Amino acid sequence: MRIKVFSAPHLHEALAKVRQNMGPEALILDRQQTTDAAGGSLWHVHAALDNVAPPKKEKVELKKPATETAPQPNHADETLKRLERIVEGLGNKESASLRTSLPSAKDQEAFDQLIRLGISASHAFDMANDFSHHKAISFKALRWSRRINPEEQNSSILFTGPTGSGKTTLIAKLAAHYSLKGIRVALVSTDTERMGGLEMLKSYANTLGIPFFAVRKREDAEKVLQKTQSAQLLLIDTEGWSPRRDVCLKRQSPLWSELNCTRRIMVIPANMDEEDGMQQLTHHGSTALTDIAFTKLDETRTPGKVVNWSIAGDLPMSYCSFGPEVPEQMGWLTAHALTTLLSKNERGMAA
Repeated sequence: MRIKVFSAPHLHEALAKVRQNMGPEALILDRQQTTDAAGGSLWHVHAALDNVAPPKKEKVELKKPATETAPQPNHADETLKRLERIVEGLGNKESASLRTSLPSAKDQEAFDQLIRLGISASHAFDMANDFSHHKAISFKALRWSRRINPEEQNSSILFTGPTGSGKTTLIAKLAAHYSLKGIRVALVSTDTERMGGLEMLKSYANTLGIPFFAVRKREDAEKVLQKTQSAQLLLIDTEGWSPRRDVCLKRQSPLWSELNCTRRIMVIPANMDEEDGMQQLTHHGSTALTDIAFTKLDETRTPGKVVNWSIAGDLPMSYCSFGPEVPEQMGWLTAHALTTLLSKNERGMAA
């Protein structure tokens, strides 16, 4: 088995090097973000390729009735087990090394708490000191989005993400929040191909008494933009997608370009498996995302995943949502809000 490290300023460039040098069969063991000598971002990707030839089949001579023989080892299973041991060993070694390099027992305890919350070892190391002193977490790799202020500048915001991520509910929360403040809000949806895709958002619009429009084709976009010129805040819902079924993403992208969005926010549910979330970000990397938002934070015991996702996608954090109620249980993620969220969950785990 060959294990190599590929480095590049951006994650997708490092992954491209893996595929170029080791082929599509290469398995990604780990990915880390550091800084180079000039202070720029630098990604390191550990990849492995099994170069052990599969066992040759021996010729069986038909002499006597076959006697019971020991089952042949499954080559794929053995390879997978070796990879699992390697990944676990790399992770444990890195984690132990980072922990012991922290200056105090208090920082080491904070490091352990952050690991339990789902934050990767390298990020937990950077956050440990702030977390141990109950300070707002802040370090270079973690970015925060600029707040939306429709009173000062009209905004057109598109929300995209996997099926069931909670995009529509988050949009409804935002629409209710800003409408109650006297902001002129309009809702748009491009989720026209899926049965019932428009109904929920349309129902929210009727309840709030705000205009709602569907965009089915590119020609509709210009008409909708003309009808919503007076809106201070235009919120755009989209069809959910997945890496295994991206036909809807390809179909939707031209519509998004016609809507002239000022922001494109990726929505990921916090109860999603971390690796699945990483795949979503990688798959959606070509659609000019500007921010990342998180929903269903009440449905996970490891909210630290949001830190890993934000840094891996190089996207600033924006909104977060905790449940289905509209417009309650929604807020803007800041360094202080993230610290409070992590502290609350850690106390819950310890109880």
